[in-house]
Amino acid sequence: MQLSQCYMLTIYDLFTITGGNICGAEAEVAILDGGIEIDRVKFSGKCQSKGGYSRSYHGKSGLHAALLTGPGKIDFGLAKAVAI
Repeated sequence: MQLSQCYMLTIYDLFTITGGNICGAEAEVAILDGGIEIDRVKFSGKCQSKGGYSRSYHGKSGLHAALLTGPGKIDFGLAKAVAI
């Protein structure tokens, strides 16, 4: 039995300000395994909520994430482990 991890990827402050108006934006996040990019997740839209916007991600244990392009900041943490 192989163990798969469920991560929660959350992006905060996904927006830009243009001419005094708050606009949507795009961001790309790299999923890393030992510093090597194995996947890329794209976000598009506007998120100003304090809790951010979250999306689940399933993969092997020990993965990390890095914001490659776009505004905002991310959090990538373990949600739960599931048997597959």
